[in-house]
Amino acid sequence: MESRELNLELLKNQKILKNIAYKFTKDPEEIEELVQEALVRSVKYLDKFFNNPKLVAWLYVIMKNVYINTYRRNQKHHVFEDHQKAGYRMEGCSEPSVDNHAEGKFVMGDIEKALKKLPKGYYELFMRYIDGYKYRELSEEFAMPEGTVKTRIHYTRKFLQKQLAVYGRGKQWAA
Repeated sequence: MESRELNLELLKNQKILKNIAYKFTKDPEEIEELVQEALVRSVKYLDKFFNNPKLVAWLYVIMKNVYINTYRRNQKHHVFEDHQKAGYRMEGCSEPSVDNHAEGKFVMGDIEKALKKLPKGYYELFMRYIDGYKYRELSEEFAMPEGTVKTRIHYTRKFLQKQLAVYGRGKQWAA
């Protein structure tokens, strides 16, 4: 395939990809970055898909994966800051602060209540998993198949998510 043909095919699909990217995000800069990243990643294997009727679907999958990976990466590095303290800093003031552990105590209390609702075997298994033990190690320690260990840990996670849903991301608590 010639470079000119490749450029024409990419330009033709770029408009379609922008429309698809708009479904992921409304920010024009993010849309451009998403389309560009998807096209860059697709160039490596484009010879296999050139003139293929499923080319747009293949590019869509690449774009979706790029978006998901970027979103996950940003979630890990997202830092929340108290707006009032930021305002003081912008004015050049330093606000004296005292740590308030009350909210943390409430959260820990709710977590402990939720954990106490678990069956004894699930609780012990989950606590060992939280301590850093691998599925294989837990399987040997509790004398059960590794699949059972994974299932019980998964069940425990889902149970805790339901019990602690009030602390979910993006939810605002009433003051």
